[in-house]
Amino acid sequence: GGGMGGGMGGPPGGGYRRDDDRSVPIDEARVNALLGQRLQAKMSRDFTTADGLREQLKAMGVDVFDQEKTWKVRGGGG
Repeated sequence: GGGMGGGMGGPPGGGYRRDDDRSVPIDEARVNALLGQRLQAKMSRDFTTADGLREQLKAMGVDVFDQEKTWKVRGGGG
């Protein structure tokens, strides 16, 4: 197996981290991918795309907290 390759720069999910008790299983890789795309859109001032990505996350049951740079899965504790 290879190392932790990739030339993306910055942490996965644009520095957002999961902040709940992890009682609800979720595809964190997908969440991080969507968060990363959303951050890119926001940096490009493409708020339409950013909002759409946030809606996709919401549909997965994920609430994003931009102030704290965290996200939580609805239905879990934490």
